[in-house]
Amino acid sequence: MSPSVNSTPDSEAIRSDDPSTLVHTVYGSAGILDVSSSRLLAVVFSLSLLVLWRLWRFTVLPMLYPDQPKEFPHWIPGHGRAFFRDSNGLLARARKHFGNSKEPFALTAFGMTFYVVTQVKQSVQAYRNSETLSFEDFVQGLMRTNGNSEEVIKAVYTALPTDKAGCPNPRGESLGVLAQRMHAHQLHPGDNLVLLQKEVQRWLDCHVNLGDIRASPSATSPNFKSVEVPLYRWCSEYFIQLGQDVYFGETLAEIDPTLPSTFLVFDELIWKMLYQYPDVLSSDMIKPRSRVIASLNRYFQVPQSQRTGGSAWLINAMENEMRALGVDGEDLAVVVFHLYLAINTNTRKTAFWVLAHLLHDLDLMAAYCRETAPAFRGADLVDPFMIQDAAACPQVDAVWHETLRMSGWAASVRLITQDTLIGNKRMCKGNRVMVPHRLLHFDKGIFGEATHQFRTDRWLNNKDLSRSPSFRPFGAGKTMCSGRFLARFSVTTFVATLLRRFHVELVGQPAFPRADEGRPVLGTMSIREGDDFKVRLTPKAELI
Repeated sequence: MSPSVNSTPDSEAIRSDDPSTLVHTVYGSAGILDVSSSRLLAVVFSLSLLVLWRLWRFTVLPMLYPDQPKEFPHWIPGHGRAFFRDSNGLLARARKHFGNSKEPFALTAFGMTFYVVTQVKQSVQAYRNSETLSFEDFVQGLMRTNGNSEEVIKAVYTALPTDKAGCPNPRGESLGVLAQRMHAHQLHPGDNLVLLQKEVQRWLDCHVNLGDIRASPSATSPNFKSVEVPLYRWCSEYFIQLGQDVYFGETLAEIDPTLPSTFLVFDELIWKMLYQYPDVLSSDMIKPRSRVIASLNRYFQVPQSQRTGGSAWLINAMENEMRALGVDGEDLAVVVFHLYLAINTNTRKTAFWVLAHLLHDLDLMAAYCRETAPAFRGADLVDPFMIQDAAACPQVDAVWHETLRMSGWAASVRLITQDTLIGNKRMCKGNRVMVPHRLLHFDKGIFGEATHQFRTDRWLNNKDLSRSPSFRPFGAGKTMCSGRFLARFSVTTFVATLLRRFHVELVGQPAFPRADEGRPVLGTMSIREGDDFKVRLTPKAELI
């Protein structure tokens, strides 16, 4: 009888009465079970080790070392993914995990341990401690990431003689530390700051007009009477050009007319630089960064006396000090690239957020216009300093502070160079202390209810709120942003001038833009992709 269609030689063999065949079949099955059991045991063993590790690290160790901050539990490899997606959300969850305690807590991400400080008095301790907490580690990391060699970094951070030529150095500090004092000399209240403020006023007077706005790369003209711009992109283009011209004169624009647009591409991808993404995944960030550095390199090949429009004292002084150390060429361009970044990364976004809030609250916009009107004669801004006076312009002052509170992202991070006590907790050498400003800015105990709503009344009702140690939009301590005075002057006068000269209205009914809270920046948050919206600018007939 021939075998059926469904029969196979193996099935026939199994049905045979041959004892040896049966024995082999049984042992083969047992072997399969043996392999499966081994794999199962390996999985169980691995999971057991993982559970024991977690129990040891997050339960036993805190009992053995109660003087150290407790760590927010995680599975291997840490909180890196969550930190990348939304660092402030992660920090809020961690604080909640510890019952919103005021004690510092620890968190591991990217192979680094951060001690997170959210209590105001403890944050002041961190800011004041320059002996065992170092900010220079962060700056040096940026220098490496952006192309400076170890030799250049060593030169910049080697102590200099007290009697050196150039900028006075009575404390014998390195140029890396002395640079902070140079920034303050140019940008803190005084004659040097007034010079820059007048340059900003002159630039705005020349460029906030229909012709110049129409020439913006992102502008479109639906008719000859008005112009439409995507607000976020346009504010960015304008403020990068403003910052560049005020600090570097006109020569940099002559070298590369599209440099502001190039920098904007880089700045929107800055999180890749901050997280030190692999080059293979960062070409979209590396290419514009390289172009900005190359343009700065060409700029410094032009003698100072031949640069059109001059340049700020700070730029020339930094160049002279660097050349005195033997730092020139592309290395000089990389160092000054960080200054170009600091000048242009935040004011553009802050101006956008101020206008976005005003455009979605027309009563507030009207109040802003009423308060700033006395600073103008017709369309001309004649007294920009009045706009900086909180007594004369309380709504302007409140809008400024509330915008900073709502849109600020940055955290202060310090490297621990020696075991340090903060809040009665021992923080170990080699790890980092983090003070997350954004969490402080949403403290209901300081800023009142509805902290996620834009409310200027919290500032109008409490004149001392801007001096609260919980309000840190520009950082604190020795590394507090020196450019904060010029930033406020530039943004408030720009908004006042724009609203004085133009009717500004939304095109359509766009939703209020969402902040991109997930990606790290060096101050003010960007908007989420796709949330930019158009506004129509029409010159006021009575001022033409």
